[in-house]
Amino acid sequence: MRVGIDFSPLAYGNRTRGIGAYAENLVAALLAQDARAEYFLFTMRGIEAYETPFARAPNAHLVRLPVPPMGRATPLISHQLILPLHARALRLDALHLIAVPYNPSTPAVPLRAGVPTVITLFDVMPLRLSETLLKNPRHRRFYNWQLDACRRAAMLLTASHAAAQDLARFDIAPREKIRVVPLAPPPLAAPTNRPEVAALAGSAPFLLHVGGAEPQKDQPTVLRAFGLLCRNPAFRHNLILVGKHHGDDMPALEMSTRAARRILRLSNATRADLDILYARCDVFIFPSLYEGFGLPILEAMRAGAPVVATNVAALPEVTRDAGLLVEAKNPQAVANAVRRILDDERVRVKLSQAGERRAREFSWARTAELTRAVYAKVALEKKSE
Repeated sequence: MRVGIDFSPLAYGNRTRGIGAYAENLVAALLAQDARAEYFLFTMRGIEAYETPFARAPNAHLVRLPVPPMGRATPLISHQLILPLHARALRLDALHLIAVPYNPSTPAVPLRAGVPTVITLFDVMPLRLSETLLKNPRHRRFYNWQLDACRRAAMLLTASHAAAQDLARFDIAPREKIRVVPLAPPPLAAPTNRPEVAALAGSAPFLLHVGGAEPQKDQPTVLRAFGLLCRNPAFRHNLILVGKHHGDDMPALEMSTRAARRILRLSNATRADLDILYARCDVFIFPSLYEGFGLPILEAMRAGAPVVATNVAALPEVTRDAGLLVEAKNPQAVANAVRRILDDERVRVKLSQAGERRAREFSWARTAELTRAVYAKVALEKKSE
């Protein structure tokens, strides 16, 4: 079996996000499970970043797409013309695309790949948050075009049953063409003990939020909940916000001026930094408006952090009874849940233990096993044509 996997999106800011964790850990598990299949990993730039993890596997081949620099048009040329040519030349049984963007300046799904395609579509967030993410008509047209490419796929993969229902509801694929393949927490990184992270984590007890100012992460609700908690003079926790971009402190300060100087931000967090913060936080807050899976919840649970999340999309499916679920956009509900965890040791210990058990139910070996089954099905259907 010959499978191509497009790693190009990782060179466009996705390597430190969920897509990066998914691609790198999936491929590592695939190579560990099956030495007979050949895997071709397509890249566009930044290829050096991917040589180390897979260089020792004899059945992994890095293929750099020879794309001339053409500014914003480069990804369109690479993925609508050059990638399909390579897929056909390599006689692939399946081509796996790991990202479905709404920005045409990033690597996209080819409309006609020339070989059967397997596409991972974690969610339909641009449709759910269209007023924010698809304000630009160019982005709206491009995303609809990408969804048309998904409709041509041999199979779609997604990480939760909630997301699978969304794909069917928005007529992207019939349910029988969708496979649910859950993710797992990334392996723990080697500790680095960066001084700035040690200072953040050691200055005072803290609450943690990961996601930055991305609209679906709803950082303003986190800040308002923190402001409500700060109204109590006995409350001494800081709030650490992790993400590439952040909003200002005003949502918290409108609730209480005691929140001033207690909101700390980390914009360049490494995997090792996150491991430390998850393990040391007293509560992990994740009041997202929409998630196709919610990988940060599993990362926090693995570290024993009690979780407060919203009861929307895939989050109840991932969390089950191992976290406190609240309604979205409700700072008071978030604050009450945090207060309950901090004030009741029995609740705190119960959630910590339940979270660790829940996180152990997920593994990259299982993710790879389910994914290989899809590749085999697609390959078999190709041969029978």
